[in-house]
Amino acid sequence: MQAIPLGLIAVPTPGTPVQVSTDTTLRVSLIVARTVPGFTGRTYLGLAGMNKSSAAMTGVIRVLSEPPAFGPQDGEVIPPSTGGHGNVISAADYWVDADVAGEGVIVTCFLA
Repeated sequence: MQAIPLGLIAVPTPGTPVQVSTDTTLRVSLIVARTVPGFTGRTYLGLAGMNKSSAAMTGVIRVLSEPPAFGPQDGEVIPPSTGGHGNVISAADYWVDADVAGEGVIVTCFLA
């Protein structure tokens, strides 16, 4: 499996989600998003149009807890569809939001 580290996906303005990748041709078999030690707020992983502030949290897949200063970090793994179809996840379909300006998650994608 080949790793593609996209690095920190930072959110300049809380409430305005940022796309994980603008490369619509980037198809991967796995996406891993992790919180960053030292950050102070919650982060959100979701789909286009997500609204972390709505009562229903529209489009939010996962709320990632405030990260601890050290030790295990919260995160999410977006796995491939079943059926052995290879690189089927479009990284551009996923978005990140945060409660604190400048914070976000570290994202790594994997190719089969």
